[in-house]
Amino acid sequence: MTEEVVIIGNSFSGLRTAIACAKHGYKVTVIAPNNHSRFIGGLQIAPNGLAALSSLGVEQEILNKAVRLLAVQIKAFDTAVSLTNIPLSSKNDPYVSIARHDLYEILLNKCLTNSLIKFMDARVLAITNKNNHTKLALDIGEIITAPIIIGADGWDGKTRRFISPSANQKNSGYSIYRGIFPASKVPAGFSYPDVQLWLGNSCHLVSYPIQNSQAVNFVFAFSERAFESHSIDAIFCNHPVLSMLGDYTQNWHLTPIKQFDSLSNWRRGGITLIGDAAHPMPPHLAQGAGQSFMDVASIENNLGKGLTLSNAIYNMVTTRMPESHSVAKKSQLSGNIFHINSPVADLRNQIISMAGQKVISDFLQDLWLTA
Repeated sequence: MTEEVVIIGNSFSGLRTAIACAKHGYKVTVIAPNNHSRFIGGLQIAPNGLAALSSLGVEQEILNKAVRLLAVQIKAFDTAVSLTNIPLSSKNDPYVSIARHDLYEILLNKCLTNSLIKFMDARVLAITNKNNHTKLALDIGEIITAPIIIGADGWDGKTRRFISPSANQKNSGYSIYRGIFPASKVPAGFSYPDVQLWLGNSCHLVSYPIQNSQAVNFVFAFSERAFESHSIDAIFCNHPVLSMLGDYTQNWHLTPIKQFDSLSNWRRGGITLIGDAAHPMPPHLAQGAGQSFMDVASIENNLGKGLTLSNAIYNMVTTRMPESHSVAKKSQLSGNIFHINSPVADLRNQIISMAGQKVISDFLQDLWLTA
């Protein structure tokens, strides 16, 4: 097979798509700047996401770098009181955390050792579609085209704007601080192989170990209206357990949480969106990367059945669009619950303390089975 595929973006979904296409004999060109600095922090990979990665032949490499998480500990943010404990991993369905850079390196090395995959150090400046020909103008002065182009350049990339120029994104009124700390700098409990979810008034904190538990990844999401001072040291300075997190302002990176319109179409001309470019996920259920992996798994499964790549992509869009929209809604609903204001927040915590284990466990199992 000599048909060439162009992938715009070296994201997780972009590399994963390149590997899947090359596995079935397609030549692949990945267009992206040679800049990996944005792959910082950690991510959680739930059983559905890990299963979607399993056909790549890198599952053992991922598990060697990952921490197998055993439970979600849910606590009250203001008092550090434990509300409930949700079991996560089983032998057959592991739930893991991994440094983003580690996962990226695993996928990149898999691409670099495949002769059918090549990389072009360039940015897409413009996209045009005329007479059923989609052309890409690059910042290196080249104009290229291909019968199949995959947009994997994220929610703010050129391909999403090309597919849906009118799609809106706006600030949600919430922001996120992300930070990585050496395990030696935080209380010992944070390096345990658990996810910790601290629920507060108009905020929540998530933490989990990465890098063989030598580091801990923290994510603090909060209402900008409820927290007059957005500085991380002011937020944590008086906390009974977490005050040390405010002492390392250089460890934190602040980003706003965006709200996105759901796209009614992922295709235009020769371009099909995948991953975050197609369905940006609210960051409340740790499904962003997992949903991207499932997009590619859908394509690969169809290729394995003997479909052409064009038909495999069409089937992916047909099945994955409603599924990803459903997961995005569940994630947003979870965020709304996490960010409830007091006194309703106190009632939320009481309900979780009394009945949360079964309700949340059932919710997660349903999410991983159907997502």
